[in-house]
Amino acid sequence: MLKILNKKFIFFYNLFYFYRFFFTYVLIGFFSILFEIFIFNILNQFLEKSLISNLISLIFGIFFAFVLNFFYNFKIHRSRIKVALLYFIVISLFSWGAQRIVSLSFDLEKFSYEKTRIITSFSFFLFAYFLHRKFSFKDYKKLGIAFYLDNKINFNKIYYQIKNYPDFIHLDIIDNTFSNNKIKNNISLINKIKDYWPNHKFHTHIMSKKPSLWLDKVLNISDIIFIHYEIDENINTLKNRIDSANKIFGLAVTLKTNPKKILNILRSTKILLILSVDKPGFSGQDFNIKAFEYINYLNNLEFRKEFKICVDGGINDSISKILKVDSIVSASSVLNSNYPIDQILQMKSSSKYGY
Repeated sequence: MLKILNKKFIFFYNLFYFYRFFFTYVLIGFFSILFEIFIFNILNQFLEKSLISNLISLIFGIFFAFVLNFFYNFKIHRSRIKVALLYFIVISLFSWGAQRIVSLSFDLEKFSYEKTRIITSFSFFLFAYFLHRKFSFKDYKKLGIAFYLDNKINFNKIYYQIKNYPDFIHLDIIDNTFSNNKIKNNISLINKIKDYWPNHKFHTHIMSKKPSLWLDKVLNISDIIFIHYEIDENINTLKNRIDSANKIFGLAVTLKTNPKKILNILRSTKILLILSVDKPGFSGQDFNIKAFEYINYLNNLEFRKEFKICVDGGINDSISKILKVDSIVSASSVLNSNYPIDQILQMKSSSKYGY
């Protein structure tokens, strides 16, 4: 009996976390409408024109909803606030305009302002939520699962553990020029992995001093390709090859590299991967706290909004909660958990993201 109850609890718990953005969005929306109505009633005591009261209270409601969604629901990095706010205002005003048309078309004006506002707002909730997820809050923290291209890995078992809950798949290719890890890179496994996650983005991380040896093999099957700053080849040449193939070039660094050294190339890079462990290329290591200082330096750059930060190595749910980054990569913390899906959801729903 306890086992059945435990399974039901886990099911509803995971259901809530999977739809947590929506549930929280609805709750915030409800209170923003109440706040808007509160402001409207105060303004109506001083202003004769109800339309002016309507517009001012609407603006208050929009900003109220935006602040709570941005900082406490989707928890997006501060560098994205201007773009998110612009989308949020445009979508909210569009939704309000559509609500006004519906209100006039169905003669809802005969009801009180409060009733009309609540009826029309909640009738457009799903529509507005879809647009906000698509545009305003698309940059919430994402999590990817890391794989080595090793024949020993049981991908069927892993898929059963995590299903489609990761946001992207992170592939690690490592050779002896970078690390003495004995893993053999079987590139053909990528197609097998894609069969399990056909709709996911694939990030390929080439850990090699000579990434050109691997680039052609992964170029057509990757969405983002990370090349290390610490290589023996011309990184700009490799970047141009990736760009010309209409793929996204990502810069990867270890904590040994001074962040000031990468500023020039970082200005033309869309995403930076930071390896937050002492010995990149080996799973199960502890997170190096020096990464916090590294990330803090990058987050304070004047062009921070021009690139995203992804962190890989030693991340668990506690560390994820305080990482001020756009995405994280995990393997052992998720796959060695008793409840991998729950672990993914916990790591993606950081309560202190960015602040």
